[in-house]
Amino acid sequence: MNKFLKITMLAAIPLWGLTSCLDDNKYAYFHPNESWGTIVGTPENFKIETDNGNTLRVTENLDPSFPVEDSLRVVATFTPLEQTGENSFDIRVNAMKKLLTKMPVYLSELTPDEIDSLGTDPIDIENAWFGAGEYLNIEFIIFVNDPQKAHFLNLVVDEEKSTPEEVFVTLRHNAFKDETRQKGWGRVSFDIAGLVPAGKDQIKVTLQWTGYSGVPDSASGIFKLREQNSSFSVTRPAGSNDVRTKSVTIR
Repeated sequence: MNKFLKITMLAAIPLWGLTSCLDDNKYAYFHPNESWGTIVGTPENFKIETDNGNTLRVTENLDPSFPVEDSLRVVATFTPLEQTGENSFDIRVNAMKKLLTKMPVYLSELTPDEIDSLGTDPIDIENAWFGAGEYLNIEFIIFVNDPQKAHFLNLVVDEEKSTPEEVFVTLRHNAFKDETRQKGWGRVSFDIAGLVPAGKDQIKVTLQWTGYSGVPDSASGIFKLREQNSSFSVTRPAGSNDVRTKSVTIR
């Protein structure tokens, strides 16, 4: 079952509006002084290479209990202290959360039981964007009853529908019959660099999902390798303003 994503939802936060385009550079407007990125270094001396191309050198760490590891994906909240270059900053880290990052799965590589475990339960996408020329980052909403009951999330490649010019991926959710009593919010990062065909530096990505309205939805954009990123459109679920969400468990 190591093909499946295991994440723990973060603390409850207000929901933010979507832009018409999905762009890693616009993430800062949703979450000031919060970045998704990758740790480079050791617990004694590390920096965070963010998904939007900034280098954050940690000079003060107010979250010393967090297990810093080289190459670990994190979401960090911080206070900027000094700009040291065009895209470089010294910062004070206020808190860090591990951001589990998984590869997409291919139906052709799964057993019938694993395919069944992908589930067909609804999921609402709140924000999504490409990051660092490598990742598809997603913030999502699901409904739960027991915050400790495990759910499954996976990004599934539609091999039959995909072409060398466009790849179709579906965000799948298995709630394991958990009742839909309260909102839960979470985030996940998928490494989609491998979806770009050999010899090319970009591909059109169409993300598909089915929300709680029961209507299939999709959004498309041009994903470019490395530091080049593009965008696509998503629609926030109606009536989600002024909602607070619960912390729940996903795997």
